[in-house]
Amino acid sequence: MGQRDKRRLEGKVAVIMGATRQGNMGQAIARRFLEEGARVVVSGRNREGLDAFAHENGAHAIACDITRRAEIEALAEATTALHGGIDIAVNAAAIGFLAPFEEESEEQIDSMLSIIFKGGLFFLQVMVGAMKRQGNGKGGSIITISSAVADIMSENHCSYMGAKAGLNHMTRYVAYEYGKHGIRANILSPGLTVTPMLGDYMAPGMVEAYAREYPLGRIGTVEDIANAALFMASDECFMTGETFHVTGGLRLRRNPTTEEIMASIAAHAPSD
Repeated sequence: MGQRDKRRLEGKVAVIMGATRQGNMGQAIARRFLEEGARVVVSGRNREGLDAFAHENGAHAIACDITRRAEIEALAEATTALHGGIDIAVNAAAIGFLAPFEEESEEQIDSMLSIIFKGGLFFLQVMVGAMKRQGNGKGGSIITISSAVADIMSENHCSYMGAKAGLNHMTRYVAYEYGKHGIRANILSPGLTVTPMLGDYMAPGMVEAYAREYPLGRIGTVEDIANAALFMASDECFMTGETFHVTGGLRLRRNPTTEEIMASIAAHAPSD
């Protein structure tokens, strides 16, 4: 097989956290990695969703709650037993809600921080350890799926924005501390992207309000995110501690305001 014919992740082992819902970023990334020759373990809390994806796509499924470090350690151990190590680790676990700043509840904030910040830290700690144990400076690639709102403003998203910003900084710390072990750690930062989580609170007209602020004229797809993740996971990527913004140019402008979103929804409402 010539170099040009070789699939970009041939022989690599990848763990994808947050791949439980059909059509989400984690599943799109896992599917793209499989197409490029990786052996993939998908993980998350919903065993049924994991098993369905693994059966349909030729992956392995291991259930894991990202908020419990012991379960992430078990995931790493099981993956190593199956495939001999971990070369790529992607954290695509997510939770989201919209609430005015003064009305965010303690329960909502705790849930957000538990999954995004604490769980993200546990994932980084365990995957760094697994990659270090492979020895010989083999290292690996760790990819944190973040959000554009870790860097730019968006109304009614305060604790989500803060949790993502903190996770980004911890990812940069891993890049700083563990580059000497051959470990790259980078952040993939999407703008608004069509996912099942977005669909949970989508209304007609909302996408249009956002798309007007994107210089490329549309919001992102999970395939856009998966293609970026493929580069970041591959040996072609000479990046660490960086944020790869996959936003269609959103950061050149801004997110729409609540008033603009509501006006767009009203304009798309069916007439009586």
